[in-house]
Amino acid sequence: MTAFGQMRSVAWLHKGEITMRMYVVRVNPDPRKCLPYSKYPTATEYKRIHKTSPMNGFHEAVNFLPEHGIIRGYLPPRHLVSMRTGEPFILVTITAKTAKTGGDKLVGVQAGCVYQGKTNRQSSEPGINLTWHYRCPASLSILFSEAILGARTIILGSSGSWVRGPTFEVKRNSQKRIINTISGLLRDSESKKRFKLLIERTNQVLPTAEFESESTFERDVAKAWHTSLSIVKGNKYPIQKEVRTFVYERDPKVVAYTLKNAKGICFDCKESGPFISKTTGFPYLEVHHVRTLKDAGGDTIDNTIALCPNCHRARHYS
Repeated sequence: MTAFGQMRSVAWLHKGEITMRMYVVRVNPDPRKCLPYSKYPTATEYKRIHKTSPMNGFHEAVNFLPEHGIIRGYLPPRHLVSMRTGEPFILVTITAKTAKTGGDKLVGVQAGCVYQGKTNRQSSEPGINLTWHYRCPASLSILFSEAILGARTIILGSSGSWVRGPTFEVKRNSQKRIINTISGLLRDSESKKRFKLLIERTNQVLPTAEFESESTFERDVAKAWHTSLSIVKGNKYPIQKEVRTFVYERDPKVVAYTLKNAKGICFDCKESGPFISKTTGFPYLEVHHVRTLKDAGGDTIDNTIALCPNCHRARHYS
């Protein structure tokens, strides 16, 4: 089965367990009421959030909003050491049962999470230090449109008890029950569909391209061009794949010099760039290596020219 998969019932789980470890993280308050990472908090907002949270850092505890397709989340203090192995895991987010408001709710699920170590983030305010620990693909993360009540019972069952600490590892024999329970309690059809896809994909090895460039996709487009395109379904819920590649180290001064010297005029068509660049203040142009770096061209000012986007594409694809 491909990484894009086909729609199936969650009931397939009776045939086998999920291969990823599953963890639960308790947060307080509901992450949706807090600030996402994509908006750095001000000092006032930071103090207000901490005033409502019993543990330092819970404003960062779980983030469901992507930054360039990747979600970066913070794990509360004293999270389980087994989460740090580098192996991907599923993270189920619930609010603490003892929370004054919005407690005992299951708010979302993320899969393919990988611990990266404590990593510093920038902040808009001096003296505010934000960090994150794990990342996951946005396509394997879902924040439910409506939180599910009774989170503790869903996770622990009727007889289970919570261990000390903000994170909890779900035993293999409980994973199927939890997933099927969540699926049955989701009211929104869109959430049901996305959750089903997310669970299906956890057992699929996401393809990793060791060396991939834009030209790879362009070749696929060229093949598709010569096929029947009368019915094109596309993919409403596209999955991400990790791409590992090598990039050339480039000198930013070469780019700056080439753009500055061009003064907003394209080398090929002699027209101004299509809009004003926020970076340079000149009409927008792109730097092109006359002899490409992969063909042993140098990253030097005598091997670069400034082109408008149309002419740049024409150099590469015409």
